[in-house]
Amino acid sequence: MPNRGELGNPMRRPSTVALAVSDDAWPIVCFCTVGSLMTLYMAISSVGIDAVPRLMAQLPWG
Repeated sequence: MPNRGELGNPMRRPSTVALAVSDDAWPIVCFCTVGSLMTLYMAISSVGIDAVPRLMAQLPWG
């Protein structure tokens, strides 16, 4: 009978953990890209196309 916190049958950890993490990153990258493009579209449509240089000056590029 196992003690508390122990498994009845010991299991090996999968060695492909790094591959699973890299596959899960693409939906997050796509979601963030779509969100940033939608934000830019809404900002440009609300101030007009003439104000795009002033809008780009306000973005935190790095």
